This record gives sequence, structure tokens and C-alpha cells, in this order.
Amino acid sequence: MKFNLEKLYEQYQQISIPNKFTFKEVKEKLTKEYLAKQTDKKDIDFLLAPDEINDYKHCFIIDNIEILQLLFSEDEKNGLYNLKNLNKQYPLNVKEASESEIEYTRIQEGEYLVIFLDFDERNYIKGFKLLGNSRKLYYQLVVFSGICNKDLSLDNRDFQEYLIALSNLGYLEQHN
Repeated sequence: MKFNLEKLYEQYQQISIPNKFTFKEVKEKLTKEYLAKQTDKKDIDFLLAPDEINDYKHCFIIDNIEILQLLFSEDEKNGLYNLKNLNKQYPLNVKEASESEIEYTRIQEGEYLVIFLDFDERNYIKGFKLLGNSRKLYYQLVVFSGICNKDLSLDNRDFQEYLIALSNLGYLEQHN
């Protein structure tokens, strides 16, 4: 999909949302809007590469079926359906599979989504990792992460991605 970045930037200048969200704001939105459950990172850090384990302090799981259906696009739902059928033809041998292989299969089939988050000293997101395929949730995490004022340039790919995320989530719609 092609975006008119100049138009998105004009619309962005008319809205007033936090440029960055605090941990408290992110946690509240994830738990109330997405029914996410905060879990101890140690219980699920086997899903991270060993060099990533210390990169994230918080972990949330979204496993509510109704919420997941809202988070997946039709294309993503079709992909999940096709993957489930493929996995039925070539099932994972659970006796030989590792815990991470089993859980990655469940995530890939859309049973749940995992969000790992890290925050800076001011309590703003400084990094995130999403396990599972949901563009909508990815865009929401981009919006939560925000953008620094010094990076508000249409030449900056992060700012372009931020504008696209805002647009795709409807934040800019009311200002057309």
C-alpha cells in the first residue's frame, strides 16, 4: 500500500497523542483493550535468543480468542489456516521437540501472541519484540514506542513507519 507521507505528516501535526507512552500507559492499554496478561519473563524467556534475554524486562501474552480475531487481518487469518493445515500434514513430534519449538508452533498457528518490552530510565519503551503475526499489534507497539521530536523528518524511516502505524490504526482519520 502506498502512502502519501506528506499528507500523513500534515495530519500528524493536527493530533495530540503522547509521542511516547509510559510503561503504566502501555500496561493499561494492553491489559484493558487487548486483555493481555503480564507474565514473568523468566517463565517464557526460552522463546528469546540467549543474547536477547537481558534486552527485555517485561512480558505480556494475548491469548483471548475474540481479541486475537480482531488483531489478525483476513490475510493473516488465511495464513494461519494454511499453516495449521500444513502442520497437520507434517506434525511436530512432541516427544522430540523442544519446549520452544512447541510454543513457536502454537504462536505461528495464532493461538497466542507474546510481547517482550523494555523501558528506559524515564519509563518509555526503548525496545520491543512481538512473537506472532499481527500487523495491527505491531503498529500499536510502534505507536507506543513513539518518536523523538529530533527524528520528525520525512527522510527518517522510523518516522515514516510511525506515520504509517498512526494512519493504519486510525489515529489520523479524524483529521482528513
